[in-house]
Amino acid sequence: MKKKRDLTKGSIYKNLLWVAIPTLLTSLVQMAYNLTDMYWVGELVHESEAIAAVATGGFYMWFGFGLILLVKIGTSVNISHAAGRNNHEEIESFGNNGFIFMLAVGLVYSMIGIFAGKYFIDFFNIDSSIFTEYAYQYLRVISMGVIVMFMVNLFNGIYDGLGLTIMTFVVSATGMVLNMVLDPYFIHETITVFGTTINGLGLEVKGAAFATVISQSFVLLLYITIYIGKNRPFHLHPVKYFNKDAIKKIFIIGYPVGLQSVLFTIIAVIITRMQSEFGLEIVAVQRLGSQIEAFAWMIASGFQVALATFVGQNFAAGRLDRVKSVYKASMQILIPYGILVNIVLFVFAKQLFAIFIDSPETLEYGKMYLEILSFSQLFMILELSTAGAFNGLGKTKYPSAVGIIGNFLRVPMAYIFAISMGFVGIWWAVSLSSMLKGIVLVLLFIRYFRKIWLQDDTQLENT
Repeated sequence: MKKKRDLTKGSIYKNLLWVAIPTLLTSLVQMAYNLTDMYWVGELVHESEAIAAVATGGFYMWFGFGLILLVKIGTSVNISHAAGRNNHEEIESFGNNGFIFMLAVGLVYSMIGIFAGKYFIDFFNIDSSIFTEYAYQYLRVISMGVIVMFMVNLFNGIYDGLGLTIMTFVVSATGMVLNMVLDPYFIHETITVFGTTINGLGLEVKGAAFATVISQSFVLLLYITIYIGKNRPFHLHPVKYFNKDAIKKIFIIGYPVGLQSVLFTIIAVIITRMQSEFGLEIVAVQRLGSQIEAFAWMIASGFQVALATFVGQNFAAGRLDRVKSVYKASMQILIPYGILVNIVLFVFAKQLFAIFIDSPETLEYGKMYLEILSFSQLFMILELSTAGAFNGLGKTKYPSAVGIIGNFLRVPMAYIFAISMGFVGIWWAVSLSSMLKGIVLVLLFIRYFRKIWLQDDTQLENT
């Protein structure tokens, strides 16, 4: 197996797609995890309470994802820059220190979830004993597996930085398949397979959590197997390579992204609590609708990682011409795709929700949700992909600042719109803020890249 994929030469489109397609397939894997949980949990008697409980417990992992991104992006970008300079010693250093950093924050976050998770659930103030019990059960189990999920993401980030996203996809896909098999068995008391009835564990909502933790543990085991074999990208010796300066560099690049993610989750929690005032069905609709929307950001997240890696390697190698070309190529692909997603979500909103929900009232709410959010899909795609280009340059502060400000605006907008429009106004606030973020970030990237391009030309003229 190659130690890295060299993105500083060769076809722009071929290299971009070679990195992006496995990454978007990995995003599809993650979406399949969530939708599989939603599908089988939605088959329970108390479907709205169960879906809302998984959604609420999932917010804790969203908070944790801020810490994950801090280390993952910081490690991945530094590794991509080292790969662009062909400096294997730096790859070893950043990989090992990223491992140390992620292990530390993962252990701390796991303990918080196990011992203080109850207070997190109580914050939502949802008046339903069934929901509360489901949410407590789900969060306790997920918290026990937090450290596993953190470490899996660290290894994903290492391979992303090296441009070896195909490995990330293959390993992640094995976990998805296992999760799809375990979900019905853990959640329901009986399941029917090819006409044969099989007894399950009947653990209901916490069964979904157990299935996820076991599947992620299997993925981590695969990564450990790779790193003790001959195909490892580098030697994993955390004690030998421990370096406070390397951890500091990881933190400097990663913290804006992590901070944005944490603040985004805080705002999402506030928005969810606002929605809960209109009923549990609205919370369930928003959670399920966001998973359906994942078809849009699945592609965007693939290109986000690909652009971060591609831009990172070429920027470190001084190839600004290829940085410009790959951003232009990504826009030529993503803009038509974004328009298509806008149309599909608006036209087939009801049919998409009907896959998961039977209740006529909830189905109508779901149709409204997707119709409103459909307008912002193109802009969300542009925001995510452009953030990847900024990350590759090591300038994570720019997309993070735009994201933080744009997300913060959702709260007053949602409050104002909800007064006259009800819960529909909250959804319009989310959609409009996404449109704003996408427009601003693209314009900011064009302006910033022109600036560094002119600086590079000036330096060449003076040599």
